[in-house]
Amino acid sequence: KDRLVVRVSLGLKPRFERTLFWSPHKRLSNGWGGASAPVMRAAPEGVYVYEAGAFDRITLFDHEGNYVRTVYPFPSDKLDHVVGLKKHTFLQDGQTLPLKAGFWQSTLLFGKNASPGPSRRSETGFEATAMAILGGRIALAGKYIGRLATDGSSGGLDLAGPRVQVPIILQGVNADSTANKYFTTPCSAALSPDGKLLYLAGYMWRYPWHNDTLHGVTRLDFERGGEPALFAGSMKQGEAGTEEGRFRGAAAVACDAKGRVYVADHCNDRIQVFDPDGRFLKAIPVFRPASISISPKTGEIYVFSWVTPNRFTLKLHEERTKAHQPPLVIEPRLFKLGPFEDPKQLAAWPLPLPKFGGAYMEWWTLPPVSTVGDVDFWSDPPTIWISRATDQDFRGEWQNIGILLLREKDGKLEVLRDFGKEAAKAVVRAAPPTLDRQRLYANPRTGKLYVAEGDSGVCKSFRELVEIEPCTGAVRLVQMPYAAEDMAFDADGLVYLRSDNTVVRYEFPSWREVPWDYGEARDNAAFDGGSPKIVSALVMPSHRSPSFWHMGGVYINAKGYLAAACPNVVEKGKRVPGADAKGNVSADGVPYTPPLHPGRVRWGEIHVWDRHGKILFSDAVPGIGHLNGIGLDAQNNLYVMANGHRLIGGKKYDPGLPDDLSETLMKFRPGAGKIVSASKSAPVPLAGDSAPKRPPDFEGFPTGTSWVEGAEWLYGGVGYTGNAPWDGGGCRCWNARFCLDYFGRSFAPETRRFSVAALDSSGNLILRMGRYGNVDDGRPLDPKGGPPNPRPVGGDEVAIFHGAYVGAHTDRRLFVADGGNRRILSVKLGYHAEEKVALKDVEDRGKGGR
Repeated sequence: KDRLVVRVSLGLKPRFERTLFWSPHKRLSNGWGGASAPVMRAAPEGVYVYEAGAFDRITLFDHEGNYVRTVYPFPSDKLDHVVGLKKHTFLQDGQTLPLKAGFWQSTLLFGKNASPGPSRRSETGFEATAMAILGGRIALAGKYIGRLATDGSSGGLDLAGPRVQVPIILQGVNADSTANKYFTTPCSAALSPDGKLLYLAGYMWRYPWHNDTLHGVTRLDFERGGEPALFAGSMKQGEAGTEEGRFRGAAAVACDAKGRVYVADHCNDRIQVFDPDGRFLKAIPVFRPASISISPKTGEIYVFSWVTPNRFTLKLHEERTKAHQPPLVIEPRLFKLGPFEDPKQLAAWPLPLPKFGGAYMEWWTLPPVSTVGDVDFWSDPPTIWISRATDQDFRGEWQNIGILLLREKDGKLEVLRDFGKEAAKAVVRAAPPTLDRQRLYANPRTGKLYVAEGDSGVCKSFRELVEIEPCTGAVRLVQMPYAAEDMAFDADGLVYLRSDNTVVRYEFPSWREVPWDYGEARDNAAFDGGSPKIVSALVMPSHRSPSFWHMGGVYINAKGYLAAACPNVVEKGKRVPGADAKGNVSADGVPYTPPLHPGRVRWGEIHVWDRHGKILFSDAVPGIGHLNGIGLDAQNNLYVMANGHRLIGGKKYDPGLPDDLSETLMKFRPGAGKIVSASKSAPVPLAGDSAPKRPPDFEGFPTGTSWVEGAEWLYGGVGYTGNAPWDGGGCRCWNARFCLDYFGRSFAPETRRFSVAALDSSGNLILRMGRYGNVDDGRPLDPKGGPPNPRPVGGDEVAIFHGAYVGAHTDRRLFVADGGNRRILSVKLGYHAEEKVALKDVEDRGKGGR
């Protein structure tokens, strides 16, 4: 008794504590671990860097490579100055907020052009492949033109510019010649000296086995937004040429201070120069020009030479190889030439990039933006910035493909800054999170945070944890015994690793196995076959979920009871749909065949075990579909975030969101509720009049239109399913997770509202944490580890762009993985009123016979 303290806390009062696991020099992710090269453009105030993945960002660095500020996501105080920004009034509280669009619902770029309901295949249309900056204006070019300003506004112009994507037809081996199915976007852009005209080139594409380029330059009125018109060359496929004004791969475009237009005629080994009216002026010989930078002071021309994704370079190599000539080798170099009047070569420097040896296969998977360079003429001497995509030399070593800053010294280019190395030093793990998934787990015994990012199997399992000390921000990597799909800590600090059909318990951090009393020995517990022999694993009626390889969650409550979502639709010995390439994943868990009720769709179950591994509740919520998180409170009530949106009166709660991909949080007493589906795929479909006599409650996967019977409560508008019905079911690789604390409070991400909802155990909204903001928004209690000049936003100071994953340390801290700002926020869970009583000061009533 004398060691205990009773604490009474009233009125939740969250406060942004500090930024964790953030480095402005760390790369963004793009899908399955790959990434296009960041695009850099220099200006008098510094160098702007655009990078795309599931999210986009534009960051300003000074001339020495130090972080200054974020331009996009837009600063919170500039939202009212972004013309054409899509907004939506959310019915939950009537608040009007920016509306993120795209399949991932992750972008505000391109305004009205980012229409709702896009497919996965069109998602890249909301990424830019080129950028130009001049006089405070920013031109982003992708499927459409995006118009921004360097102050974080749109500079008075409508954010949405014209469409510049060009349809192409794939030709050659395995070609799909369907017209208007494939497109290419410009990979180079330049603004005229007055900032009114935008030139576009580098219309290159790289589909599997098909890489080629158009041979023209287009131009459009940047202010008025008219459709692009041909400036030089041809925009028809196959119309290449060697004469003046024709190109074999118009790889890049640039303008000098007098408005002359320079075009990198890649496979003709020259730069062609035109006046603003399109008249040919001069050809400058340069080997394989890929990018051009022109000094605004001296007119000197810097030319980056490397391979670009086009068929002609590869074809030339193949022809030379067949003729028994030496293979074509392109060594990346930077040439310094004199100005237009006398463009003789002044210097040539090798660049620290992989050589192109001409092999076909080593290039076929690259994105169009494979290598980018620019020269910062506002530093003395000029600084060369180069970046590259994941290429044939990439082995997952992200610290080796960061942006490089080079300066000339004694006739050579020396590395001034290496962003990849700096990111690894700052946050240890330089690799960006694959699929932008950052599962968060707090150890209740130590308070330390553990971040799980996919690195194994099909990028849904993890064998390495990022350990973060919240009080200091210190980071270290923790190697696990094997790759797990999920994990959980109990109140004593034991860690539970969950794979397809097993949960293995360990002491932490020693990784000494703590066997279950009711367990089984296993030779392997890992999806990739890499675990040690297991003494006693808890074996579940489960297997890896069909087709998308991740399960619905596992949770340990304060009593040590374990709840797990268990996909269970495959019979023992039969192949699991979508098993990995190594072979079959057999359904060798504990056999369990659930009872059927009319309208029950077979997908999985929820099962609960005690701390010894003895089953407490089987099939606790019959008919439940796919989940993105599960919780179990001290009274054994179950909380789930189900994959699908809430219906009110049988209709979407917010009919103004046609692309609603939110989820629904539900609470059940084990065995007291069930899901009834109208789906015809149910083993026992609903008969004519057997459906509940009320409107349906839920539209989810795989249950479809459903009724939720016996739930304590439902709360919609949270999470993100990735399950888009307009795209044939969509992709659940990008998703979200809620969390539960020991007091039965749910913390659910509201990814489209830039907030996290805190609910009490009765499903009532306590408050919302967070508001729209970029990484510079929100003044923390401790600024260490974050941006140098945070802006106050008021209230709890929590600013979020896309907080999809959350984790709670009892009622002390909430952690939010904000993928849109590529950081983790530590939010202190304080209270408006709090009192503590040490029990050593309280009379022991057991003394004296009382």
